[in-house]
Amino acid sequence: MSSIAIQNRNDSYFEITQKLNKKCQLIFELIKENKGITRQELSDKYSIPINEVSGRITELEKMCLIHATGSLKNRVTNKLNTIYSAIHGERLIIEMRNQKAQELTDIKNGMVNDYILGMSPHTKALIENEKRKIEKELKLVS
Repeated sequence: MSSIAIQNRNDSYFEITQKLNKKCQLIFELIKENKGITRQELSDKYSIPINEVSGRITELEKMCLIHATGSLKNRVTNKLNTIYSAIHGERLIIEMRNQKAQELTDIKNGMVNDYILGMSPHTKALIENEKRKIEKELKLVS
């Protein structure tokens, strides 16, 4: 790969990660450094409250920057904890984001069609709520 192509790829990847808020950036960098770590390990190892870790991991997953890569038994609870790893490569991140955006768009369009066809007010309210959530997620991957 030419040095220009490498620089362009790196610039694009840097641009994606710079859109993260500071807490997300921190958690993302720690996940990249550790090459596979659970929420609990992140919390314990870096003294970050678990609720902050969990929220940021959810955001990073929705943005297609990290993904679950396995499980590890928690020594305290004896329950399985999910191991997270960073997704490497701008091309893969973009492909995953495009796929997620298409899936969310399809769900949203189906919900809108159902909404128009006429349903109970309760069902309409549920659909409106889900539609708002999907629109938020679409902003994260678009």
